Amino acid sequence: MEEQFNVRFITFSDGERYPVLLDNQKQPHWYATLYATTQLRNASKAPNTIAVVLAAIRILYSWCFTRGQDLETRFSERNFLNEQELESIRSYTQIRTNESDKNKVINLSRKVEKKRAMFKSCEERISSGTQYIRITYIADYLEWLALRLVERDARQVDAVTFETIKRMANGLRVLRPQKKMRSRERARKGLTEELQKTLLDVVQPGSTGNPFSQEFQIRNQLIVLLLYHLGLRAGELLSLRVSDFDFIKNTVLVARRHDNPGDNRTYQPVAKTMDRCIPISESLIKAVSNYVMGDRRRFSAAKRHEYLFVVHQPGPFAGQPISLKGLAKVFQEIQAIDSDLFSHLTPHALRHTANDRFSALMDKRGVSPAEEEKMRSYLMGWKEGSGSAGTYTRRHVERKAREAALLLQEPLQGGNHV
Repeated sequence: MEEQFNVRFITFSDGERYPVLLDNQKQPHWYATLYATTQLRNASKAPNTIAVVLAAIRILYSWCFTRGQDLETRFSERNFLNEQELESIRSYTQIRTNESDKNKVINLSRKVEKKRAMFKSCEERISSGTQYIRITYIADYLEWLALRLVERDARQVDAVTFETIKRMANGLRVLRPQKKMRSRERARKGLTEELQKTLLDVVQPGSTGNPFSQEFQIRNQLIVLLLYHLGLRAGELLSLRVSDFDFIKNTVLVARRHDNPGDNRTYQPVAKTMDRCIPISESLIKAVSNYVMGDRRRFSAAKRHEYLFVVHQPGPFAGQPISLKGLAKVFQEIQAIDSDLFSHLTPHALRHTANDRFSALMDKRGVSPAEEEKMRSYLMGWKEGSGSAGTYTRRHVERKAREAALLLQEPLQGGNHV
């Protein structure tokens, strides 16, 4: 029999999404659930953060099963992990396990060699940053679990045992890979002006290069336009309701609605930070209105909820709110037009693009840096003074730096100093 662990979200009656680690009986793993509840949920950690922690713990229990280890029994007997076992866990955390797909189950074979062979076929190593995070979460859990089990049996943890447990957890932490500095050149940036024009031409309904079937073209163009012009996050876009648009004042409200019971999507798209009301152009509000009164209205299921973007694919989900996975598919189809040209096209790349365009406009109008940062923070939904604005101005700053570098060299042009 194969052991199975699976991270899944459950939805409570009040709309709260709560991730749990399920065991082979499809029941929440007792200690992992206790840890997630007392140490993470009660500390107001976001559901997605809890899911990432549980995905790391899932890898730990995968390691335990392949080696026939029972952590709870061992820790109760004060038999803690040794250096060789910690090194083995470190190696195990390098394996790519597709933990990002929370609907998939990890099958854990009892035969170690069989398990290793399975990994061999898809052994693309994860990044050092991902491994660092996994080891950190596993070490935190091991320390908590050992202390909890010893305390359960002995009522209190003596100083020697406490130090032994701390040494075990720290012994794993020191095995974390060194964090690598991100390359500035490879960091995410907005689209070039040429690529922006190409994209807007491609998604134009009726365009010969449009990759979408006719019934999807109006919706998908509107998706691109809202991301491009407003710099919305993917979650913010998919959480927009028809009632968020004021068709008289030409504004849209981007609101936080975490754990909304009216949203039946398991992975609820949400606004990540601050609420804001953004003015939108006459042409853009008209495009929204045309979609609402046209394509969206054709689906009877769309009449039972307010979310703007709905599934157009015929079937049981037609008219339901589009999911993050559905949004990703829209961009995958655009990427398929030219995998080189659109290789970095994502909803977040359009957020960077909107910020580049905002920077250019502020320069043109001579707005001071301090005032520009305040305006940008409001439009992008950041807390004023948070420093997030700098992340989204990289391309603009680099362009200005290159222009300055050439100006510095102007006295040398035509001279004999080069």
